Amino acid sequence: MKKHKPVVPVNFTTMSVTSTLVGLVIIYVNFTTYASDTQLFSTLNLVAAVIMIGVPLLYRYAEYSKVKKIEAMFPRFLRDITENINSGMTLPQAVRSTTTNDYGVLTPYANDISAKISWGITFEAAIKDFADKVGSSSLRRTVQTIIEAHRSGGTMNTVLEAVADSLRELEKIKKERSASVYSQMINGYMIYIIFLGVMVGISSFLVPTFNFEGTGSDTRLDVVFPELFRSLIVIQGFFAGMAIGKMSEGTISAGIKHSLALSILGYSVFILLG
Repeated sequence: MKKHKPVVPVNFTTMSVTSTLVGLVIIYVNFTTYASDTQLFSTLNLVAAVIMIGVPLLYRYAEYSKVKKIEAMFPRFLRDITENINSGMTLPQAVRSTTTNDYGVLTPYANDISAKISWGITFEAAIKDFADKVGSSSLRRTVQTIIEAHRSGGTMNTVLEAVADSLRELEKIKKERSASVYSQMINGYMIYIIFLGVMVGISSFLVPTFNFEGTGSDTRLDVVFPELFRSLIVIQGFFAGMAIGKMSEGTISAGIKHSLALSILGYSVFILLG
């Protein structure tokens, strides 16, 4: 049987504070040492922003992905318990038997449920604690439905089978929804690439052609404009990624990976070509 490490919570606050301090140190060194080098100065500012904002956001997205995987695997866990009960096992035996199965990220939680039941804790209390640990509102509703249906007189195998079927249907609908908006996600990327091309074209060809110079100061507008365009590209990439995540997966948290990908891609292309 494949062994899984126990579920160990990560201190999000400590990680966020650490990444913020590291980012602030980079910004301080950048302003005191590399302020005269425009390209390096901008690059280090982007690195600091990614560390300060990107690391916590990526952690949140990792949590979100883990919860989604658990939600997707939970119907299989319920179905296996149902099949074990139908084969003649008692509920504790049916749950214990699932510990030999591999449920991915759900496996440590399944083992924890089995251990609690073997210690004399009721199945209802064990799965309620499981839902609280995962922190998913969808799982909490599902678990509450199981508890209420069982208390109202339904047999456990019938209740679990009905809930598992409902969850599978919901998961199927979510996948169909994601497939239907795939073209919209591609359009979002294409729009950003077009925007990036326009910014690169203006910065590389239009601004140098006019050779702008500030009046009465040392400020050259052909230097200021590329800086402005670079900032616009990063901002546009961040919010475009959030919008793509919202369209494709129904939550802004899912847009974090798109935001980082677009912002870093746009910034890198602009540095190389702009």
